Amino acid sequence: MRKKIMKTCNQMLFIAALVLLLGSASQAAVIFETTDYISGREGKKYEFHSPQGHNNSIVTLTDLSWGPLDFDFIGLSVSTSTQTLGHLTNPGSFSFNILPDTTYFCNVFGIGGGEFDTGLYGVQVTAAPVPAALGLFASGLIALVAIKRRSA
Repeated sequence: MRKKIMKTCNQMLFIAALVLLLGSASQAAVIFETTDYISGREGKKYEFHSPQGHNNSIVTLTDLSWGPLDFDFIGLSVSTSTQTLGHLTNPGSFSFNILPDTTYFCNVFGIGGGEFDTGLYGVQVTAAPVPAALGLFASGLIALVAIKRRSA
């Protein structure tokens, strides 16, 4: 009886370690990141390439302005050479699908405001992480199969 309890405890520890491992592997990888400013009416174009092994990404536009540096308007779009994948007309984020071996363009446009007619912004494109819940689901499925196999 004691061996059976120890074996069950070891299996539970293995499953917990697997969940922690999969959960820590689900952090987002940065594909592209920049901080820049817009003075007056201006648009800036950045180029980045698709990473291997990812099919979904998230782009985030952050207004970093304060006090005398401020925006009257700021927006962003992400596109390929043939199509627009999404756009924002305020700071925020959206997700888009990535295709392998593709060049993407991040276009930031705005109207600087405040005392200096200038605004500061940040852009970050990250690979969308695999949810940790997927690891939890997989470990539960493995445990159910193990229990069924033991009872058979």
